[in-house]
Amino acid sequence: MNLLFALLLVFSNPSDKIKIIDPWMRVGAQGQSTGLFFKIQNNSDKADTLYKVEFEPAGLVQIHETYDAGNDMMGMREIKEIVIPAKSTFELKPGSYHVMLMKLKQNIKKGFVGNATLYFKKAGKILIKVEAKEMMNKQMMEYKH
Repeated sequence: MNLLFALLLVFSNPSDKIKIIDPWMRVGAQGQSTGLFFKIQNNSDKADTLYKVEFEPAGLVQIHETYDAGNDMMGMREIKEIVIPAKSTFELKPGSYHVMLMKLKQNIKKGFVGNATLYFKKAGKILIKVEAKEMMNKQMMEYKH
């Protein structure tokens, strides 16, 4: 019976239902913060929830949302999780939902590739490779901290 259960787990990997598309991060200086961005494609029939992200070169990692703080000002605040509805794609991007990589332990230069671990309530742990890129002028205008 245990062998059957183990085989079912191998052939029905829940993380296959969540795909991470176009992961990238902004360049950043040691001791400072930068942003991590990607799309989450949920191919399953049930919603899933991103609740934690780890990135070794960062001393602190938080999931954030950008919001209208009034008086033509935008604010940023930590959120505990992001729910990705079934059969949908959710985008983390500059000026919107994103992952803040704070207290960087090293300089993150263009072309740097790091490993991030994403934690989902149903899909479990997903490891991704993330490349550092310069932000385009349009992205910089949209992403004001």
